[in-house]
Amino acid sequence: MQPSLTLPGGGLPPRPPAPPGQFLIGNLLPFKRDMLGFLANTRAELGDVFRVRLGKRSLFIFSHPDVAEQVLIKERDSFGKLAELGGEVRGLPLVLGRGLVVNFGESWKRQRQMMQPIFHKTQIALMATAMTDAGTRLLDRWQQRYAPSAQIDVAQEMMRVTVDIVSQTMFGSDLLDRTDELGKSFTALLRYAFASFTNPLMPPPRWPTPGNRHFRRMLGQLDEMIYEVVDRRVQSRVLHGDLLDMLLAARDDASGEGMPIRQLRDEIATIFGAGHETTANALTWAFYLLSLHPDAAARLRAELAQVLGGRTPVFDDLARLSYTRAVFEESMRLYPPAPVLPRAVMRDTTVGGYLMRHGDRTMTNVHLIHRHPAYWEAPERFDPARFLPPQSDVARHRCAYLPFGAGPRVCIGNHFAMMEGQLLLAQILQRYRLTLVPGHPVEAEVAVTMRPRHGMRMTLQPV
Repeated sequence: MQPSLTLPGGGLPPRPPAPPGQFLIGNLLPFKRDMLGFLANTRAELGDVFRVRLGKRSLFIFSHPDVAEQVLIKERDSFGKLAELGGEVRGLPLVLGRGLVVNFGESWKRQRQMMQPIFHKTQIALMATAMTDAGTRLLDRWQQRYAPSAQIDVAQEMMRVTVDIVSQTMFGSDLLDRTDELGKSFTALLRYAFASFTNPLMPPPRWPTPGNRHFRRMLGQLDEMIYEVVDRRVQSRVLHGDLLDMLLAARDDASGEGMPIRQLRDEIATIFGAGHETTANALTWAFYLLSLHPDAAARLRAELAQVLGGRTPVFDDLARLSYTRAVFEESMRLYPPAPVLPRAVMRDTTVGGYLMRHGDRTMTNVHLIHRHPAYWEAPERFDPARFLPPQSDVARHRCAYLPFGAGPRVCIGNHFAMMEGQLLLAQILQRYRLTLVPGHPVEAEVAVTMRPRHGMRMTLQPV
């Protein structure tokens, strides 16, 4: 039920408060300089619902589980995807088109229904071997290329292995020689897309600026690669049993029709982007946190030794690798792969007692919700035991932990990501101890996903 917009004494509720800003540009400079820090400081001053002024635009920030529940579940019809507002395309649709993450309405429902069987737990379980094979290729390359105590950029290495995994599970072909190219391209494309949503001073994407032309070139290269792979698969008529086969075979229940080629392109781009970016960043932050907490790393290795005894993990081992899973979950609490969830207000409503107007742009701040002191004891502390009994047995607000979102639009690839994260953590930590290089700057950057702005330089030490 939509809440009343009229106060008991008459009149409309107030708009959310905003921090002081500069003339014309508002809060744009601190927002761009350190978005997460600026929003955390503002929440401490103004509460869980506030707005920031980015030039002429206002962006409404929600950072409480109750509000997340309202936006994502209870009143989700009042909060749509940004593309539903119409107008010039900005944000993720620039890269993903009408892929499942950004699609809406009946089109989204149809696509979700068609793709749900592809990501069922039983289907995902069949991909475990492809994941560990990619992990083995990564470890073999490290052994051949790096001497003990060598320094590597773990962020780049995790991008490489997760691109390898998604290329194997989606395309059934080895694209390892293009992982650096593809990973860097997606990073740049997503950074551009996020800036187009948050930076009002950025020229419209249609303008022929050097930055826009570079974006179009990269997007064209991505499209060329996708269409080439699809065409080759269709022409060969050879089944590989991978995600691409399943996408090509998916049918709409009502019409019996498959996906149009453009929709197929958008879903492949979505799976490819989401399938490597989020997990790669989550793993990078996990290794960083374990480097800072050697006791947790030692406990994890003890579990690996007891359960695996040195062998490569398989799908059936995951249920017994409970601490490994808890480490990955706690890492995503502190550094959620998708730290903000943008939405558009589709009809006037109230949030936290404040008025929201049709057309307002909002962000549910998962990063701050995961660190909310009312729902997490010592919220800044890395403590994987939160996700193990007895702590995990205590009832938790269903929107206090949102690494994959919530409600009908919860990430369709959540089981894929959890399995991938556990298996790679186990494989890598069986063989190596990763230690942060002293003095290396660690700063979280948001460009759709949460990544380390300066990479993550760590030393490799065989165990």
